[in-house]
Amino acid sequence: MGSGTQDVLLTDDELTFHAKIVMPAPTQLYAAVVRRARKDIFCDGYTMGGGALSGALVRHAQKHRVVMTPDAARTVRDDLEQVKARGIEVGTEEDMKKPYLKLTLRDIDMASFKDAFARMSYPLPERPVVAVAVQDHGVAPRGVSDRQFRFEQFGKKIKKGATFKDFIFTKKTPKYSRVSAVIQSLKDEGYEDVLVMDTKMAGIFGGLYAEPLPAVAVDVGNGHTTAVSVSGDGTIAGIFETHTADLTHKKLALYIKKLADGTLTNGEIFDEGGHGAFVKETVEPKAVIATGPRRDMAMKMKMGAKPASPFDDVYMAGPVGMARAYLALHG
Repeated sequence: MGSGTQDVLLTDDELTFHAKIVMPAPTQLYAAVVRRARKDIFCDGYTMGGGALSGALVRHAQKHRVVMTPDAARTVRDDLEQVKARGIEVGTEEDMKKPYLKLTLRDIDMASFKDAFARMSYPLPERPVVAVAVQDHGVAPRGVSDRQFRFEQFGKKIKKGATFKDFIFTKKTPKYSRVSAVIQSLKDEGYEDVLVMDTKMAGIFGGLYAEPLPAVAVDVGNGHTTAVSVSGDGTIAGIFETHTADLTHKKLALYIKKLADGTLTNGEIFDEGGHGAFVKETVEPKAVIATGPRRDMAMKMKMGAKPASPFDDVYMAGPVGMARAYLALHG
C-alpha cells in the first residue's frame, strides 16, 4: 500500500472497478506511533514491510526495551541474530514487566479499508478478492546477500520461460517472509481469495497494459529502479534492478539498451551496489514504457520512452497490474 489519494475507474471488456482510497503506508503509521511512545514496546503479529518502522524501533531500543515475537521481529531483519544486534529482544509478551505499549503488526488493515469504503457507501462484498503488492527481497541463506538471492530466484523463473503470472503468489513460501505473512494474516481474518505480487512487477505489468510487444518497461522509484524486457509472446526476456540514486538518465539508457540487446551482465549491476540483472534473450522493443514516481528520468532518455498510462492514468499502473494478475490466474 502506498500513500495518497487514488480515484479508480477501470472499464473495458476485462476490467471494471471504482474506488477512492486515502491510505498512508502502514510502516509510516506504525513508525509514528513508535516515535510518540515514551515507554517499552512489545510487538506481535506478522512480518511486515520495515522501512520507517524498523528504523523507529531500532532508535527506540536505544532508550527503552523493545521486545518482538520472532514473526514480528523479521520485519526488522530476516536473520533474528541481526535483529538482536540492533538492540531489540526476541521473545514473548510474558517477558514484559513495567508498563508497555503493545503493537500488533500487519501490512494489511482490512478493518480500515472496510471503514473507508463504508464512508463512501460502498460496502465490500462478502467474499472479496484481496490483491496485494509488496517488495520482498526474500529469505536469503546465512552468508548470502539478499540482493544475490533475489536475482537467483528471478533467474530460475526466467530461464523456464516465465511470464508475469509466474511472479504471483497465492500460497505461503519459505523463500519470501513478507509475501507469506500477508497471505497468512489475510487468511487468518477469513479472506480466502488472496494473491500477492512483487511491487515492481505489478507496476510494470500494469504499465504494459494495451502496449505492443516486444517491449521494455522501467519502473523508476524513489529508492529502486527495475526494468523488464518482454518478448512478443509475453515471456520475460530479462530484468535488472538497481538503486535510483546511482542512476542518471544516460546510465539508465545504457542499461536499458544492453538489457534489450542481451549484453547486460549481473556483475555490472551487482558490483555497483545494485540488486542484479538476468538476461535470457534479446528483444527488439516496439515500445519503451516508463512508470514510477521518478519516471521523468526515463523520459529524458533519447529512446522514445513514453509514460505508462493504463486507462489514461499513470498512477493506476500498480492497481491495473494487480487486476491483470487476477485475470492471469482466473481468465
